Amino acid sequence: MRHPDADHPRHERSWIAALLGYGEFLIDTAVAFALAVGGVILLAVVLYDFVRELGQAPFIGQVLKLLSGLLLVFIFTELISTIRIVIARRRVEVEPFLIVGIVAAIRRLIVISAEAENLLGTSQFRDLMVEIGVLAGTVLVLGTTVLVLRIVRREDDAPTPGPTA
Repeated sequence: MRHPDADHPRHERSWIAALLGYGEFLIDTAVAFALAVGGVILLAVVLYDFVRELGQAPFIGQVLKLLSGLLLVFIFTELISTIRIVIARRRVEVEPFLIVGIVAAIRRLIVISAEAENLLGTSQFRDLMVEIGVLAGTVLVLGTTVLVLRIVRREDDAPTPGPTA
């Protein structure tokens, strides 16, 4: 015969797990909200700076600065999307983080390319070229990883042939 308190530790653990789950949900939601607010503010600042500086500096430099800022806003939106997926599916997906890494590397490539012109012929130029090579390699590796993940997911989602009843 089972003792009436035999399931007590399991019940206690499930209550703690549920409490931690609610805590995780609240933190995820707060982080997503903070990122959304930060992203909107950042977008406003990036656009304001672009419009304010029109005609005061070389246009190409302004466009590169705008693009860099917009890519940072895009990183914010990708992080929000990742958190949304975590909340909805209750699991962490790897692909959105890889995409954030790709965008971050491309953003840095844009910034470096704008700086490289001014450093031509200096010792810092060589360092920038090495960084560009590393970032380009990073983009290729992350992009290949995303491609492989998508191929594997497609194969997992494909119907398997089998006997039909």
